[in-house]
Amino acid sequence: MLKYFSIVQALSRSALAMPNEAVTHQIRRLKESLEKDGFTKEAKSLEALLTASESSLEMSPSKIQRSFVVLKGEEITPKTSIPVDKETSTPLAEIFFPDDLPEKAPMFDGNIQLAIHSIVNEWSKFDQLLEINATPASSCLIYGAPGTGKTHLAKWIAKQIGLPVVLARLEGLMSSYLGTTSRNIGNLFTFANRYKCILLLDEFDAIAKLRNDPQEVGEVKRVVNTLLQSLDSRHEKGFTIGVTNHESLLDPAIWRRFDIQVEIPKPSPEVMIQLLKNFITPLEFNESEIKFLAWCLDGSSGADAEMLSKWLKRAFVLERESNIVEVMKQFAVLNSGRVDTKKRNVMVHSDEDFINMLLNDKVYSFKQKDLASLFGMTPSTLSKQLSKFKDSEKI
Repeated sequence: MLKYFSIVQALSRSALAMPNEAVTHQIRRLKESLEKDGFTKEAKSLEALLTASESSLEMSPSKIQRSFVVLKGEEITPKTSIPVDKETSTPLAEIFFPDDLPEKAPMFDGNIQLAIHSIVNEWSKFDQLLEINATPASSCLIYGAPGTGKTHLAKWIAKQIGLPVVLARLEGLMSSYLGTTSRNIGNLFTFANRYKCILLLDEFDAIAKLRNDPQEVGEVKRVVNTLLQSLDSRHEKGFTIGVTNHESLLDPAIWRRFDIQVEIPKPSPEVMIQLLKNFITPLEFNESEIKFLAWCLDGSSGADAEMLSKWLKRAFVLERESNIVEVMKQFAVLNSGRVDTKKRNVMVHSDEDFINMLLNDKVYSFKQKDLASLFGMTPSTLSKQLSKFKDSEKI
């Protein structure tokens, strides 16, 4: 059964999206059986799904909305005036109301999902925490490689909490006029502190650079200090989320201003397989083909998976008889930054080396019969080719 655990895991995740007592009971039974038989990793994976599901049930919109009655601040409406850069009249932010935010949760491994649900769960129990003189975390920094779904995640968290998002891309706050950048930051935070909202600071590293960088003097130091003071002013007035692709550029003092720091990794093989299944709809591929696509994108981002899916849709519309291996060879050549260099070189130069690399992969565990189908051969033909290849290596 463990051979197909990724399918079991996906089925469990889907079932727990709208769980009932029977579903939860059976998945818990499966988890306990796996645990008993020594499959600890698989059992923990199901436990994470169960825990995340239980957290979701506790986070009904009505409970979260009631919690925010205790927050001070005005309601943002479509008629609310957004602050602008006084030099250029450019808006400093965009407003996204809950109905504009993504319904679907981004797909991550179990531990990340569990951590994310715990953030939202704190806000669902806002009033209960106040009763014991505590408050939820008021800020969260989400960081990781580009294309891993960080901004989507931030918006989804806001959707669960049920508040509008004030989205500011920090690059857009910067100005060549002396003092204007600091003024823009101050005006943005004054606006966010006035209303019940989530402040989402995207491209966060645009300003928050290391203050001891010899290239950065004067104005940038003042800007960073303004940002630090503004983050302090927002404490307990609302939830602030920072998003960055370059966490190494952040000043240590900036890091300390965030109660929670979540690193979003590139998709694991299991998550990549699920992302591809979602993105390629309505195209249909069998499990071996999906696994092959995931292998080709191993180490890439979720955005890369979406790009590949669009590529496949175009390829299979234009050439309905396309072979998936040939399509991926073209993809590797024309999207060199999305495919590992070593894999790409083997893919485009030698089918024998390509097949051997797939067979020797310990993560995806391809079988000869699966590869024969992918490469358009019979299993016996593939076996003969591999034998000839091994014989030539001995000479």
